[in-house]
Amino acid sequence: MNDKISIILPIFNVGPHLRGGIDSLINQTIGNENLEIIMVNDCSTDGSDKIIDEYAEKYDCCVAIHHETNSGGAHTPRNTGIEASTGDYIMFLDPDDRYTPDACERLYEAAKKYDVDLAFARFRRIFEYGGYVQESYSPYEADLKSAYPDETFESANFLDIPDVLWDNVVERVLYGKTLEVTYPRDGPIDIIHVDNIEQEPDLLKIQPSVWCKIYRRELIMDNDIRFKPYVSGDDMAFTLEALLKANGIVYLNNFMSYDYYIRDLPNDKSITNNVNVRLLDELMEAYIYCRKLTEGFSKEIQNVSLNPHLLHWTHMWKTSPFTKAENQQLLGKVKRLKKIHKNDLKSRMLMSSITTALETAIFTSKE
Repeated sequence: MNDKISIILPIFNVGPHLRGGIDSLINQTIGNENLEIIMVNDCSTDGSDKIIDEYAEKYDCCVAIHHETNSGGAHTPRNTGIEASTGDYIMFLDPDDRYTPDACERLYEAAKKYDVDLAFARFRRIFEYGGYVQESYSPYEADLKSAYPDETFESANFLDIPDVLWDNVVERVLYGKTLEVTYPRDGPIDIIHVDNIEQEPDLLKIQPSVWCKIYRRELIMDNDIRFKPYVSGDDMAFTLEALLKANGIVYLNNFMSYDYYIRDLPNDKSITNNVNVRLLDELMEAYIYCRKLTEGFSKEIQNVSLNPHLLHWTHMWKTSPFTKAENQQLLGKVKRLKKIHKNDLKSRMLMSSITTALETAIFTSKE
């Protein structure tokens, strides 16, 4: 292998989970001599700093970087890692998760075989305390039973509602009609390969996670793609920009590259699992940025890249208490998005329903 892969880890107080995340990289089948593991500590106070220094001393492939001030989110450490990277390809790992053993090898081989800027795969959503595993959503029929005969996956269902309701109603509302552009939907599909995102807009229906993807270095550097300063939504913005600008995309529909852990105990939650006004405010700011990115692309691209996330935002807002002032703050952001995201009936209905819900909450508030 002549290329090197840089893998960037933003680290802040992930103590008990950190070693498992790094070990999943050290033990990759591609060989860690082909990896550059960049661990960026964002002023941890739980000993994570000492752990990454230990790995940097023990393994030649590991690099430890320490910020002098905390940035309050993963965006700055990830950008620090990008600037420090030297690899021909770039990947990301949230250090409390895991790469599957052959993730780097499979994604790298796909990127090289098809000569694309971006290759990605599916992931497992592991509910550590619930004791079950959920497959990530894909708009394409898969054959996971053949690929993983010893595993059982629950259907993708991030709203945690009955599967019958999800399969027959909510999924159709969230993701809309099937956009059959390049690939027919008459059976399972193993690999999707397109020259650009307009050839297969349904790829944008897949969760915009940065960590189950491999990016050619030039894609990120030549287009100056960086993480925006949002506590939530920075990964969505980065992924969308990469997909829109990629010269060639490959999606592995039957391969799980990543184990995403859902740790939902009260004392073991990530910052993005604690819903507050800042999170929803910056998430809406990310939506505004993403909608502007899609100007000049087809109506299908504009809709599928944002509409499902609007319903997800609404679900988070409804399940969390906010004051009158906080709802007024969120309403201002929603109205900004509403001015530019109105190119079809469904989009207008979505934006109007969110606006009405916020205005009602403000009007009925006793504060």
